[in-house]
Order: sequence, then structure tokens, then C-alpha cells
Amino acid sequence: MGKIAGLLLVLCALAVNADELTIRANEAPFALTLEQAMNWAPEREFTSPANISTVPLARRYPAQLDDTRGSLDTRAKVLYAPDGMNNFANYLVTQPKFNLYNFTHWSQIDVLNWFAGTADHVVQLPAKPWVDTAHKNGVKVIGSIFLAIAKYGGSPDTAEKLLKQDEQGRFVMAHRLVDIAQYYGFDGWLMNQETNLTAIKDANNELVEGQRDPERGAALGKKILAFMQYLTAIAPQGMEIHWYDSMLENGEVRWQNELNDKNKAFLSQGVHSADAMFMNYWWNKPMVESSVEIAQQLGRSRYDLYFGADLWPSRNAQRAFSRSQWLNDLFDTESGHGLTSIALFAPNFNFNFAGEDHTPIFSHFKDNAQDPLSFYQTEQRLFTGDDLNLAVNDEKSWPGIGRYLPAKTTISNLPFITHFNTGQGKVLIEDGQKTADGWTDMSKQDLLPTWQFAVYGSQNLDPHYDFEHVYSGGSSLAFEGKLQSQDARIPLYQTNFVLGDEQVATLTIKGGSQSMSFYLQAASGERTIYALSDYSPKSEHQGEWYRYSIPLNKLAAQHIVQLGVSFSAQSSDVSVNLGELAIK
Repeated sequence: MGKIAGLLLVLCALAVNADELTIRANEAPFALTLEQAMNWAPEREFTSPANISTVPLARRYPAQLDDTRGSLDTRAKVLYAPDGMNNFANYLVTQPKFNLYNFTHWSQIDVLNWFAGTADHVVQLPAKPWVDTAHKNGVKVIGSIFLAIAKYGGSPDTAEKLLKQDEQGRFVMAHRLVDIAQYYGFDGWLMNQETNLTAIKDANNELVEGQRDPERGAALGKKILAFMQYLTAIAPQGMEIHWYDSMLENGEVRWQNELNDKNKAFLSQGVHSADAMFMNYWWNKPMVESSVEIAQQLGRSRYDLYFGADLWPSRNAQRAFSRSQWLNDLFDTESGHGLTSIALFAPNFNFNFAGEDHTPIFSHFKDNAQDPLSFYQTEQRLFTGDDLNLAVNDEKSWPGIGRYLPAKTTISNLPFITHFNTGQGKVLIEDGQKTADGWTDMSKQDLLPTWQFAVYGSQNLDPHYDFEHVYSGGSSLAFEGKLQSQDARIPLYQTNFVLGDEQVATLTIKGGSQSMSFYLQAASGERTIYALSDYSPKSEHQGEWYRYSIPLNKLAAQHIVQLGVSFSAQSSDVSVNLGELAIK
């Protein structure tokens, strides 16, 4: 019966009505009750082979934008935790809607946390399309185990069930969690334990105010610590187990906002209790520095601490764009190196924040498919700063994560091809033909530019994704602006490959390309520039697009580290779409 149920899940996912959204916020296989997770097995129900990711985690390389950024810390990591991924992205097949949640800055993060959960659906798994694309970009994806706040349905009874042990003393759920992650091909778990284990609930699971059971709470707290140590020990190499700074050893929930004597056991206590700790949000620089000292005393890396930044504008900890001191506080004043890693919580404010008196709405894209630019540029602003340009340091306003931490790349082999497809669009173009109207599917996203975006020279040039002019997929890369007597250079991709004898670069263009050039930069720093005006293009798609082919034989055996384009000021007005860039 279990195999039949699992097969039905697959068939339902694949045989969906083309006009129907299939985002399943709190349903298997993505969201499991504790009982479902405890009894999980590959051949049983609540399991879906359609959700298995087989894309291996790609190797990454630091991406140095220019020589002035050579000292940026490559060891500090960024965890990205959109709040409510189950509501945004629990799908397996292409969704028939353009304006759904999306993400493009994979090169700027290291871990995606599928942050979700309810009091009933304790175990939250990531969806295959997102895991596939994350892995292609070298980013790990971790699911969530959520034990809810007691006031909102969490119960010590739930924790006690999670901590079940077999006759040999093994934690049953720990093995199930490892099994689930290995089966589906994702990279670990965040333990988000926010239930006060001293709480007393009545028969209806309502909180009994004013009553506590500290003895039971302490016993359960001690057992959760043992569970974490056991889970971390049995997790295979490469799988990460993270702990959220919430509960203390006595079972009480008391967010510490730092690593200290009260919570350090959940990082290490003789053995590793977790691979990393996600710190709560109300901290300052002395608290960060003290936490680093304690981590080092425990023999742990400072980068195992992910200090949280709650970006949601309704809250006032690290409110997006209006608070920036916190970012400075996470870096050493003299060296610029990271004191710890960073956890960005609720960065989905670009999608579903409705606006308040102190902070206007950032984008109407969620409700208006005609407003994609504000959605994409708000995410861009988070990493590039208020001027939307990584090449320029914002000194007096929001500086952007990319000012402090370098991007990373996975591009180390040829052939290389991209259509700048973000994984959604107003139309879907395949082999030159329109095959669908509005759609979203993260699994279709291309390798996008390492830097989104950096412009040297004229600051009047605007690179952005364009959903109106599409060569293949759902978008192209547009360059628009007036150069005003100054050239512009836009680095796009950091690479790490050696060219062969017969490699050819192709650029498929729409619009006026007479001032446009393509360049490759070698490891020596030398740039070789190819003006498109020197080549005769081939017409594509009924003359709407033109393909330029550029032989690269004179660069044979050279180690190429950067690909980009430039525009000469000889043509003041620029309006060009790049629909494909390839080296084959």
C-alpha cells in the first residue's frame, strides 16, 4: 500500500492541470507531521521520488571583482532564510504563474535554509527545483525541524515524542532525519526548537498560564542536547546540522543573542552538538566579539556562528536598508575580515511585505505581474547597496552584503552557456517558439551572472533582467542608458577554465550593438576585447535576434577568469538585450 501511495504522489505532481498552481504549503512530501517523519521510509507513503534531487553540489571558487577587493573574507558564510518557504516554493513542476517568489543571487550566499514549520508540521523539506539550482551554484540547502512556541501550539509532549529512543538507546528521529536528507539529496537541518519545555498545556493543548514544570523541562532539555549531539555525530560528511539560539539546557526558551556560558553546550560540550549555531537578533559588536572568544575556547571556528539579521521591516532589529551598523559590527575594523558568518532572516520582504508608515512597500510584484523590476532590484539592493552597483562603495547609506563578502562561482568547465533565464517569465520560449504564458520553475534557472550587477565607467548604464524581450527561457539581460561621453564595462561572470584551440564565443543580441564589445580576462589580468562591429552576425528568430560568433583561438591555453561586456561612448544611447552567451 505504501508504494502505491508514493506512486500516486508522483502521478499527481506530474499530471497537474496546466492552469492550476500546485504549491502545497503543508502537505507531504514537503511538510511532515512528527508521526509521518518518525515512520518515514523510501517505500512508504508521504514519500515522493519526484522530489529527489540528483544534482551534485558544485565546487565553488572565490570571485574577486577587482584588485581593490582582494582582501575580502572568503571564509565567512551567508545563510539565507526566507520566512515561509513552504508557502512560496513547495512545488515540483512548472507553475502557471509569473509573479511567484524567486531568487537569483546564489553567488552571494552559501546556505539556503528552508525556513518553515507549524505546530503540526514539524519537519519541513526543501523542494527539488530549488535544491537542483542551489547545488548547481554550489549552495547547500538545509531543511527545518520546528518545535513551535508554546503559546502557538507547541507542546513539551511533541518534544518528548521527537526524542524517542529504541532499545539500544538510539534516537529514532535522528536516523529518520539523516535518511530523509540523504534520500532527497539535500544537505542537512536547522533545529528550530522554540517550545518552552517547562510549559504546562491542558487537554486542548492550551497553555496553562502561570504554571510551569521545571523538573520535566530540565529533563527534556538535557535530552534534546543529547539528541543534537547524536544527530550531529551520525550525520554523514558534508551534511550540516544547525542549532537556533533559543532553548537553554534547563528547557526554557531564553534567546541569548550571543554565545555564552548558558547556551554554548548546544555548539560544543566535549563533542560537537551542532555544526553551526544561528544566533538570535538582538546583539551588538561586544557581544559578537565575546562570542568569538568563547567559540575559540571551545575549539570551534568563529565562522560556525551565524549571527542573525532579521530584515523584516515590521521588526526593528536589523530592519532592511534603514539599519546598517549591524553589518559593520560583523567585520573587523582594521582587516575587514568577518568576525563570524551571517544568517539573513526574512529577506523575502521584497515579495510579501505590504508596507507600513515607516517603510513603504518595496514591490507590488506579488499582486502585479507588471512590476518585476522592483522585486528583482530590491533583492539586488540587499547585496549591492543602495546604488545597485557592486563596483561602487556606498559610503553613507546601505552598503550591501557584497561590499564585505565576495561572490563565488562554479564555472570551471566548458562548454558554458546561459540565456539569463531567471526561472520565470511572462512567456516561455523554447527552440524559438512560445510554449507557455506566465510561468515559474526554479529548476529552469540558468547560471546567472556572478555579479548582479557591477558597472565601471559611466554610471548611467542600467543592466537588468528583461521579461519582454526573450530569446530562450523567460528573460534576457538588458543594458539601457545614456553613456554621456564615458565608456562602460560590465563584468558578468567569474570563471576558472582554460581555453582550447578551437573554442568559439557566441553572443545573441537584440538591439543596437554597434558600440558593444565582449571581453575575456586572463589570470594575468590582461583583457582581450572583441568589438561586435568587427563581426557579421547571423539572423535568428525571424530577424529579431542576431548571433555573433567570435573565434577564440588566439587565446588557446590561457586561463580565463572573467567574462564581460563593454560599451563605447561613441554611441551615447544604449538599448541592447543579450539573449545568449556561450563558449563552446
